Amino acid sequence: MIDPMAFGYGDLQFEWGDHICTIFENREQQMSVMVPFMAQGIAAEQRCIWASQPASADLFRRRLAAAGADVTTLEASDQLVILPGMDYYLRDGVFDADKIIELTLALYDDSIRAGYAGVRATGDASWLSEHPVELETWERYESEFGNRIVGKPAVVVCQYDARRFSGAYVVAALHTHPTVILGETICHNPFFSREEHYGAEERQVH
Repeated sequence: MIDPMAFGYGDLQFEWGDHICTIFENREQQMSVMVPFMAQGIAAEQRCIWASQPASADLFRRRLAAAGADVTTLEASDQLVILPGMDYYLRDGVFDADKIIELTLALYDDSIRAGYAGVRATGDASWLSEHPVELETWERYESEFGNRIVGKPAVVVCQYDARRFSGAYVVAALHTHPTVILGETICHNPFFSREEHYGAEERQVH
């Protein structure tokens, strides 16, 4: 039987519905967190969804394969879904937060109907450095997304490359994620604006 705890890192365990951000300084830090996260999901028969620019996705594929995963078979079976970040977040060149949230939730629901035990999903937000979204719009999107996954059998990690963002975007990330991974150090986030996240006190393991 699959352990209902979806993901552990260091001394902390995460629960279904958790919304986490990782802020990294280089690709090594990024992969040291994200490859184990996805590899654990694959082993637990969960669907793993990755959205990023091609360079990040290609490095992830190589590192996941080096960790022992049959990436070609996993992608062919749709247990591992790798999406082009620009196409996923921008439709006709426009970022529509509501449509992205609905699309993502539909992917999660489809995963459960397909028989997967849960979903691990991650998006590398580096595309924002090339196609910036108004800061208030982005923060509202992250906040609402965190609200909408409460109760879903999913754990979501939002990835921020600190080299590619202004401090304001990093602050927005800290405001909207209750748990943060800084480099390879994980902690509960004291900057999380809990009053903006309905249901945050009521999360349960499913």
